[in-house]
Amino acid sequence: MIVKIACEDNSPAKGLQQFFKQLLEMETIDALFLPVRLKASHSIMPSLVTDPERIADAVPLSPAFPINSARMVSRLSYKTSGRKTAVVLRPCEMRAFIELVKLKQGAKDELILIGMDCPKALTASDYTAYMKKDPLDDDAYIDAIFTKTSDTINGFDFSSACKTCDNPFPINTDISILLHGVDLSDGLMAESCSDMGSQVLERLKLPEATIPEKRDERMMQIKAAHSTANLSMIEQIGAKTDSIANLNTFFAQCINCYNCRNMCPVCYCKECVFNTDVFYHQPVQYHQWSEKKGLIKMPTDTVFYHLTRMAHMSHACVGCGQCSNACPSDINVFELFKSVAHTTQAAFDYQPGMNENNPPPLSVFHEREFEDIVGII
Repeated sequence: MIVKIACEDNSPAKGLQQFFKQLLEMETIDALFLPVRLKASHSIMPSLVTDPERIADAVPLSPAFPINSARMVSRLSYKTSGRKTAVVLRPCEMRAFIELVKLKQGAKDELILIGMDCPKALTASDYTAYMKKDPLDDDAYIDAIFTKTSDTINGFDFSSACKTCDNPFPINTDISILLHGVDLSDGLMAESCSDMGSQVLERLKLPEATIPEKRDERMMQIKAAHSTANLSMIEQIGAKTDSIANLNTFFAQCINCYNCRNMCPVCYCKECVFNTDVFYHQPVQYHQWSEKKGLIKMPTDTVFYHLTRMAHMSHACVGCGQCSNACPSDINVFELFKSVAHTTQAAFDYQPGMNENNPPPLSVFHEREFEDIVGII
């Protein structure tokens, strides 16, 4: 089922707000989770809204991407609350949440999943500078991304995660908001992708619509451009990290803050080995290492930490880029992590968050897997 969302005053932003307000006014939906512009602030943060009038502050399509909301949605859903919540997520957030569902860290039972074509994003630092410069209003930004298909915004490049994303379109949703290839001056489109989604859209009694033929063409163009950018990134980062010496240089500014781990939506362990006594070395050990080499960089174990996280999580990386976004030393952790993930996921023929019924590779054992590598004849 596909319906048209009318745009009040030819404003896609207001059209979306009205659509979400109608959802929240339904008796069957108790709350709505989506990005909201905080009052007296430029900040746009994921928020849980229960008052329909507060939807006027919602900004689901903006260059702000301060956090991958999958982990927040898992906190709302890992236990029953007796409340039905509609959650609005970017494609990478949706994929991350599906991974968390597989890992029993969240559940879909009380959720209505609403996805959308990705509006791209700036890094946290660029977004702050963008807001100080001369930011586009919400409708102008939507027009720039989905009609004019701009590669930059007011001179700012989008994050490398957005420019290399494999799947910037909604998937595993109950309802998908369609924007690419759609004439936004004539309204937006919402597509039901499940029985629950169909029931919700039917109750709204919106006019039916048909997906434009040019949407598929536009999606193919975006995927081709992103694939080219992704392969170029992998080649460039490979040249920078093709040896232990180069890895040490790449991570030279790492301060072991673990922000990249803390901001990763699929890094879910309650206790990390790097927060245990295993890496709380004795004072004499530091001196012995320094005496052996003449000098050791402090903190130690920085490269080992990143290699361990890649081995543990590269199969589950959804490419959201929040690891780089969170790094205080401006290390582009994402580019290396995504490149390693590209190889890992290809080896397991696994795409995280794409198929809820496809178990994570490290959760299953296949007796005859990788025989050529382990030497089994």
